[in-house]
Amino acid sequence: MKLLWRRFILPLLLLPLSVLAAEKPDNLAEMWVITPKVGEAAKFEAALKRHVAYRKEKGDPREWRVYVPTLGPNLNQYIIRSCCGNWAEVDTYLAWQSEHKTGEHWRDNVSQLIAQVGHNFAEVDMANSHWPEGDPGFRYFGVTSYQVKPGEAAGTEADKKALSDNAKAMNWPYSWAWSWNVGGKPTLNLIIPYTNYAGMADPETGFAAALARHLGDEAKAKALLESWSGHFKGTEYQLYRLRTDLSLLKE
Repeated sequence: MKLLWRRFILPLLLLPLSVLAAEKPDNLAEMWVITPKVGEAAKFEAALKRHVAYRKEKGDPREWRVYVPTLGPNLNQYIIRSCCGNWAEVDTYLAWQSEHKTGEHWRDNVSQLIAQVGHNFAEVDMANSHWPEGDPGFRYFGVTSYQVKPGEAAGTEADKKALSDNAKAMNWPYSWAWSWNVGGKPTLNLIIPYTNYAGMADPETGFAAALARHLGDEAKAKALLESWSGHFKGTEYQLYRLRTDLSLLKE
């Protein structure tokens, strides 16, 4: 629990920083997970840079940010993520890609270097997230994925709101964002951004203690945290690093 809550609490991966500040923003993120063939990572990166340049030349209306994992044995992955739009915008973007033949360019220049491709959407919970308006230079993103038990979605939502409301009220000194995966098993993600590794150190006062002090009742804080933990059958944590050199960023 200490590890979970030190990052309050401890995604696709990873939001453009101005998005969460909007009053009623679009909240749909799209993500591709690319695994290059063994030994082809350098060639893949070079091909990806050429593809990004092609999209920029054609006036791609989206930003695409690229992240790589830093923990565990499976480091040969690239997460390519765009946020945030809406479902209607997906149709518009597919039409733009078809018009500008981005799929053909990817196939001819990049796909032969790829061993595996994954694709998903996620819906960001803007109301319960807490993200700065400006860009403080976040480069690392801790993502905790929660596997929600059957029948626990409503309870998860209620406790997520309670935890987020209290964190905001007590000025918890971290930014965070929540998102739900659209495909696969019910999965909730919590993203905590950092500018460097030093920012990942435990705070002097952990979240549980800060919550108890804020509520004025240690038992009440403990009950809320235990209720939260009871909604999940497992969690997984990964720390991602932003690769701006591979990303398609707006000037």
